[in-house]
Amino acid sequence: MNKPKVSIVSISYNQEKYIREALEGFVNQKTDFDYEIIIADDCSQDGTQKIIKEYAGKNKKIKAVLRKKNIGPERNFIDVFQRACGDYIAVGEGDDFWIDLKKIQRQASFLDSHKDHTIVFGPTKVVFENKEEEDSLYPNTSESPKFSFEKLLKQNFMQTSSVMYRRQNDYSGIPNYVSPIDWYFHLYHAQFGKIGFINRVMSVYRRHPGGMWWNSYEDIDKIWEKYGQQHLLLYAEFLKLYGKNPKYQKIIYEHIYDMFNALIEVEKRFTGKKELLTRPLMELPEISEKFIIFQYDFLKKTEASLRVKEEEAHRLEQTIESKEQLLQQSEQVIKAIKSSRAWKMRNAIARLIGRGVI
Repeated sequence: MNKPKVSIVSISYNQEKYIREALEGFVNQKTDFDYEIIIADDCSQDGTQKIIKEYAGKNKKIKAVLRKKNIGPERNFIDVFQRACGDYIAVGEGDDFWIDLKKIQRQASFLDSHKDHTIVFGPTKVVFENKEEEDSLYPNTSESPKFSFEKLLKQNFMQTSSVMYRRQNDYSGIPNYVSPIDWYFHLYHAQFGKIGFINRVMSVYRRHPGGMWWNSYEDIDKIWEKYGQQHLLLYAEFLKLYGKNPKYQKIIYEHIYDMFNALIEVEKRFTGKKELLTRPLMELPEISEKFIIFQYDFLKKTEASLRVKEEEAHRLEQTIESKEQLLQQSEQVIKAIKSSRAWKMRNAIARLIGRGVI
């Protein structure tokens, strides 16, 4: 095979139930160029590796990496990128699948004609395996003009199986201890060019109980207990990429403060332990110091705000008390008027007028 124009990279782990559908989407792509498929299985304990071997035996495009020892999804993901030879890299995962036979053709053609872009993606169909929710699209395609770098820094709106990157020369410095690793890859590639969008559904993201982020649907505390430290370290890596820009730094520190607070809350109500913050505090002393200062400033501002509200409440109480006194005085005046001779004479005259006597 000639040098591939596109490298399809994928990782898998215990996805025997889904891997055939993923592989079918890869091998059936219709293109006018050569492409390769690199799939790395992370020592699955089910029949996933057997199925990958079967497909690799039939199709020379497939380069199977069948690990005998589990290395974790982050290291596995980085490794397939380092093995890629194509000008462009399309990403798939073992439990997701593609539904457009020209997906990589469309995306490669886009990058061919947009030399200033390093990423192109599209909306993904999200399906819940057990029908917990109805099918939907992610992201909302009506927001396509807003798919900016700044928004990507605020929120990961790209589903992994929808993405194609312009391959970079060096992936050796990618951190293997952050999660989710795909969000890091999106922002890593975004530093070299623009983000492109093709408004066409070409992939499916499957939500199922075996998925890494499934518990976020049921209990986010479990996610943060398991991956919260890696998530905090992810934001620290974002700072290395974009922290020199004041606007981007502000966005990243907002993520960091929220994540610190989430870990504190999880420790209090979920685990009762004091371990979740140990690693971040030790490995990120500068960030930890800024978080503590931020918390102190926040408490001071909250205290000042409460003081102002207390003063406002006191003034309101005084106003209410003053009006109550005025009301009492008015009631006394009215009572005095009604008991006077003039009031009684007024009532008597009114009765005579009513009877027509006057």
